[in-house]
Amino acid sequence: MLVMSSRIKRIENLKIEFDEQRIFRLIGYKKKSQEIKEPIKKMIAEEKKKLEYLLHPASIYTILDYNETNKHPVFKDAEKVALCLCTIGPDLEDEINQLMEKNEMVRALILDSLGSEAAEEVAIQSDRRLADMARELRFWPSKRYSPGYGKWDVKEQKYIFQVLPGKDIGVSLTESCMMIPRKSISFRINFYKNKKLTTRKNTIQGKSNDRNNQT
Repeated sequence: MLVMSSRIKRIENLKIEFDEQRIFRLIGYKKKSQEIKEPIKKMIAEEKKKLEYLLHPASIYTILDYNETNKHPVFKDAEKVALCLCTIGPDLEDEINQLMEKNEMVRALILDSLGSEAAEEVAIQSDRRLADMARELRFWPSKRYSPGYGKWDVKEQKYIFQVLPGKDIGVSLTESCMMIPRKSISFRINFYKNKKLTTRKNTIQGKSNDRNNQT
């Protein structure tokens, strides 16, 4: 069931910002930033500089009435369901592969961590916009959930790709339901009439970017 192209929308003006402390944790450093050796800090700064030309963030979504979905049990009680697919593009992964071929494993790890954080930031911003749309429609948004969580099997990726044209943003799905590029995220948000059904912690307008609202 491919949704009419006029109902597929893009989320524009995505801006990637990084929490330096989180990057340090992602590459395995639990220490405070001032305790991390200068060569590592320099490497992080150099790899971060590459992001200016390696990142190509993109996000598409659609909002379906419950009866337009495949009526999977995870959509139960939702009036509407937002499905979203986002990515940072393939260039960063290509650069990681080149670093690994040169045996520059630390730089590859740093860049991989930066890429993971960038992809997550795209998902957070997409989530925030969709949650605000739900409120504008006078619904209560759930957390965002990705296939593979709870009772929503990873195979449901196929349903998302039936609905959303991943090729429009350069994302494809393998037979084993792995997304390519790897730094891509798909998710759903249920729109409820009843506030008691929402699983989202921050329900105030503009406060939906909390990482606790992801699963």
